[in-house]
Amino acid sequence: MPAAWLPARRNGSGSARPKQAKTLRTRLIIGFVGVTAPLVLLLLWNNLYSTSVVRSQVAQSNRSLLTMYLNDMDKVLEEVQNYLFKTAEQNRDLMTLSQNERGGWDYYRAKTQAAADLGANTNYYEAADVLFAYSSRYEDLFLAQQQNVSFERKERIVARLRDVLRAGPGADTPYTGWTLQRLDGSFALLRVVDNGYGSAIGAWVDIGRLMAPLHELGTGGKGFAVLTSGSGEPLTELAAGLRGGLAAGMPGALAEALAGYAIADVPQPHLLVAKDSRMADMRLLLLMPEKSLLEGLPYFRYLTYAVPVLAAVLLGVYLYVLQRAVVMPMYRLIRGMRKIRAGDLSARLPDSRLPEFDTINETFNGMAEQIEHLKIDIYEEKIRTQKAELKHLQAQIQPHFFMNSLNIVYQLAQIRSYDIIQSIALHLVRYFRFTINTGAASVTVSDELEHIRDYLTIQKHRFPESLAFGFEVEPGLESFPLPPLSVQPLVENAMVHGFKASGGGPFRIEVTVRRSPEAEEDAAGGEAAVLIEVRDNGKGIAAGSLGPLLERIHAAEPGERHVGLWNVVRRSRLYYGTAVRLELDNGAEGGLSAVLRLPLHAPPSGQRAAGKERMA
Repeated sequence: MPAAWLPARRNGSGSARPKQAKTLRTRLIIGFVGVTAPLVLLLLWNNLYSTSVVRSQVAQSNRSLLTMYLNDMDKVLEEVQNYLFKTAEQNRDLMTLSQNERGGWDYYRAKTQAAADLGANTNYYEAADVLFAYSSRYEDLFLAQQQNVSFERKERIVARLRDVLRAGPGADTPYTGWTLQRLDGSFALLRVVDNGYGSAIGAWVDIGRLMAPLHELGTGGKGFAVLTSGSGEPLTELAAGLRGGLAAGMPGALAEALAGYAIADVPQPHLLVAKDSRMADMRLLLLMPEKSLLEGLPYFRYLTYAVPVLAAVLLGVYLYVLQRAVVMPMYRLIRGMRKIRAGDLSARLPDSRLPEFDTINETFNGMAEQIEHLKIDIYEEKIRTQKAELKHLQAQIQPHFFMNSLNIVYQLAQIRSYDIIQSIALHLVRYFRFTINTGAASVTVSDELEHIRDYLTIQKHRFPESLAFGFEVEPGLESFPLPPLSVQPLVENAMVHGFKASGGGPFRIEVTVRRSPEAEEDAAGGEAAVLIEVRDNGKGIAAGSLGPLLERIHAAEPGERHVGLWNVVRRSRLYYGTAVRLELDNGAEGGLSAVLRLPLHAPPSGQRAAGKERMA
């Protein structure tokens, strides 16, 4: 049987087939990558951040220690230099040394006293290998050395001192500050102070003596400290490989090391911290192997690099499982749906190994079997709806009300009450205009109540002393939408069944529109509702008849009686859903209360409901 009610299949640019970029498989792959990629990147970033934190903390700790040792070294050099300045300015023997004739008693005495003073101070300035005095006039050099300085080294130091002292003062010489001196493959610092009287005093400090406390500087035996010149030449003993690596990897990293820390390849990666001396043109470096510094972190980094490869493998497995478990059953379902759309109602889906798709396939197969009966059910529903609408229209028109209204107009015309006739005629026109206009999907509360006012005003002209009515609407609910003629049948029902039974006073009808109390909303799970109540002071309904009446009103099919009330519930449910209720109850002081409960925030389906009614 052709399924004409299904939309035609589109081709070309308007094809109903999903584009490749929007398929379920593509989106699942994107979702998998979208989840794993940030995790992998986070893992890589965390490893790099951990490495950076370890480097920074270790560098900060060792830089503080390096600064302390270098300050001690500078302090030693400063003390020796201060001693030289003090002696040059205050020692009379040194001042008169070059003023006396060589070979005379005064010269001998001054030389002896100066040498004795130098010898005495070698115990206070142990860092100085040699303290010496020099007479520029006679080129006479005498010195006092530490006990651990050998005779051979002393002679080589004396020879170097004679060469330097004969050259005299000048720029970049020991006379201006501590200068580096290379001697037999090792380095020393030399400082000379001229006293201005043709004599000078100086000190020779071996670099090895200064570096003695620094061999295990904060390294635990895993790193090494190096003292270099300002140009980067190592001043201490290094292995041949380290010396070459230090020369190759130092220039680019030195500036960073002076500011904080750097990673230098010498030749393996080392953490480098450095600080310049304030007393001499040299700097102290501390290098620590990165491998021993980071310990297990590099292996964890290698594992992190392997994670993307593992993720790619898992993606392949994921795609295979996805293809077998999800994509293929989904494509079978799509093919079956296309066959149904093309009119082939014999299309069926096989059983699936997944319970979810098995349920979907069973539902699809059941749907295909039921489609044949769908049109028959629709036609039957149309007939039932037409019958209900016919009864509804019959209940609306009420020829007795129309004839009674015309009778009132006739009687008023006889007594020439033209003002009342005009009022009744105006209200009748408005009443029937609203009643006949059944094509509107919805009206507002204010429009519905205005229609009821027209109806009750006409009735009041019939019974001016026996009828009273009133309206009360909670602010904000005037524009609340509801199906037309939803409240008016409740008012008519009160007039028909309650008006004649009123007591000595006038028959009164009250129409109230309000929001449900908060207590009721909490009991209903927080669902707010609009309550439209029509209350009268008639005799009400017998207690035994109230339950059966409510059952007939909320039944799926209308009965022979109370079609108007059933129609109110039916139309409201088509508009607002199954949450609509009509509650009837006898008042404590007599009369009947009819409350129509409508959901406040439920999205109305008025257009769909109206379409169904028009189709019916």
